[in-house]
Amino acid sequence: MEYYLSNPEIDSKIKEIKIKIRLSMNGVVSDQMINSGIIYKKNFGVSIPRLKELAKDYTQNHDLAQRLWSLGIRETMILATLIEPAEKFTYELAQQWVKDFNQIEIIEQSTMNLFSRLSFSNRLAVEWVQSENYWEQITGFILSARAFGNFDKNTVVKIIEKGLDLSKTDNLHLYKSIALCLSRFCRIDKETAMLIQTKTEILSNSPIHSQQFIFNEVKQEILFLDIL
Repeated sequence: MEYYLSNPEIDSKIKEIKIKIRLSMNGVVSDQMINSGIIYKKNFGVSIPRLKELAKDYTQNHDLAQRLWSLGIRETMILATLIEPAEKFTYELAQQWVKDFNQIEIIEQSTMNLFSRLSFSNRLAVEWVQSENYWEQITGFILSARAFGNFDKNTVVKIIEKGLDLSKTDNLHLYKSIALCLSRFCRIDKETAMLIQTKTEILSNSPIHSQQFIFNEVKQEILFLDIL
C-alpha cells in the first residue's frame, strides 16, 4: 500500500472528485460489468465520456493522479490516466502501474490516455510483450498498436515474431490484442504488410481458434487498406 503525506489541497480535490463520481454513478452499468466479469476494488459504473468531462475540471497534476490511482477505484484510476502529465510519469511508475492491471478496460484507457504519450513507450511495449505475465503481454501489444509508427524495423519484426509465438492461446484478450497489433502494423508500409501477410498465412489452416482469428483480422485489414 502506498502512503502519502497529507496535502490539504490534494485532499480537498480527492474529496470533491469522489462526490462527483457518486453523483454520476450508474448502479445498473456497474452490476452489468460485474456480471460480465469486470471486477474492480470498487466500481460506480460512471461512463467514460463522463469521466473525461470530470477530468477537464482539473489541470494535469502528478500528485493528484498518483493519489487517484492508489485508491484502486475504477473511476479514480481512469481519471488518473487522464490527469497524469506524461512528462512527469517515469519508467518505474509505469512498471508499478502495469502490476495493477487485471481488466482490459483499464489497459485500454491507460495506453490511450497516458502510455502512448510517453517518450519511452517503445521500450515499455517491447518489454511487456516479452513478459511472462499475460496482462503485461496484452498491455504490450495494445500499446504497440497505438505506437506502431514509432518502431524501427528490427523492433517491428521482434514484436511480430512474439505475437506469432503467443498466438496459440485460449486467452481472449491476448489473441485479440495480438490481432490488433499485427493489423495496425500493416499500416506502417507495404513491405511490413507483406511480411505480416506471409507470416500469418501459416495460421490460415490452423484448427486453433485464436490463430484463425488473428489470420482473419490481418486479412481483413489488408483488404481494407488495399495496399497489396
